[in-house]
This record gives sequence, structure tokens and C-alpha cells, in this order.
Amino acid sequence: MGTVSVTVTMQNPGSETWKVIREFGNLIKWAPDVAQMQLTGSGVGAVRTVIFHDGARAVERLESLNDASQTLSYTILESTLPVEGYVASLTVRDLGGAGCEVEWYSTFGAKGAPEKEVSGLLEAFYRKSLGGLQKFLRR
Repeated sequence: MGTVSVTVTMQNPGSETWKVIREFGNLIKWAPDVAQMQLTGSGVGAVRTVIFHDGARAVERLESLNDASQTLSYTILESTLPVEGYVASLTVRDLGGAGCEVEWYSTFGAKGAPEKEVSGLLEAFYRKSLGGLQKFLRR
């Protein structure tokens, strides 16, 4: 199994950042590579279908949502991405007056591509998306 972890420090308070991340349907608002998204349901068990600008598609289910620890996790149910058994989490950690840290962590099996290549694709997506989150929060 491969793993990817990206942590970014943000100037916004953790509570503000968490309010945006915890809404599973908000991904399209801050992830620049997401072209379209459809959300079915709400809370744990909600399913979002994500269409990326390059035409890739992923169907993801929210598996857990914990406001106390400011963590959510989701799995990919089906996808054109070269992954299987994908499980990811996003965690917001308060840094006091210094803002917060956001960690995006995943485990996955590579399918149809070398693990190192898949890791690179996921890391690039996480970094770009968290950069988009920073821009979204500055508005």
C-alpha cells in the first residue's frame, strides 16, 4: 500500500478552515482541478461524484466526520484514477494565534500505474487543492 501525506499551514483559525472542509460538497469551491461535482445525501454516508478538468472521475463516500478532532475521512468507491482501496482523511489542527495546519493523508493501492507515479499525482493534487483552500479562505 502507498501513502501520501501533505501538511499546509494556513493563516485562518482552525474553526474557520474546518467549517469549509467539513462540508463534503464544498470541494468544488476550493479544489481548482475539480470541474463538476454532484453530492447525494448529507453527513456520514454522503456520496460525491467528482469530475476533474482532465476528464477523470471519482465517486467518493464520506466515512467519518468528527467535529471535536476536526477530522473527516472518505473512500473512493469507483474511479478512473489508478487507485484501489483508497482511504483518505483531512485533519485541521489549531495553532493558536498562528492559524492552523491542514493535513491530507491517504493510503491506496496503485492500479495500472507504478505506486511512485500515483503518489506523485495524489501529492500534487493535495498541494494544489490546499493552495486553493487558502485562496478561498482569504476572500
